[in-house]
Amino acid sequence: MQTEAINEIARCMAQGLPEDWASAHLIVDLAHPGDATGKVRYLVFRKDAEDKPESFTPCDTDMPPVTLLGLRRLEPTERQGWTTARLVVQRDGTFRLNYDFPAK
Repeated sequence: MQTEAINEIARCMAQGLPEDWASAHLIVDLAHPGDATGKVRYLVFRKDAEDKPESFTPCDTDMPPVTLLGLRRLEPTERQGWTTARLVVQRDGTFRLNYDFPAK
């Protein structure tokens, strides 16, 4: 389920990427753990400028973060309280999904 959802997000993100992209990032920042909405950023890093992120627009600006938020229910309870989620898709199709949690 998680891999299917991430593939769906990646397909949508790919539609807004420049030809020379190296990695694409979806970053969702929540004010509080469990929030249903937050700040969303889409960043692309180009092959020859991997230190200069640029904004881009995916096929749908709402579907990727909503899908990512929906993945919380698949996580163990102790991993559902994240405040930042970062999905990084590499040009070769690999991806990583990292979460930041509030300090305890």
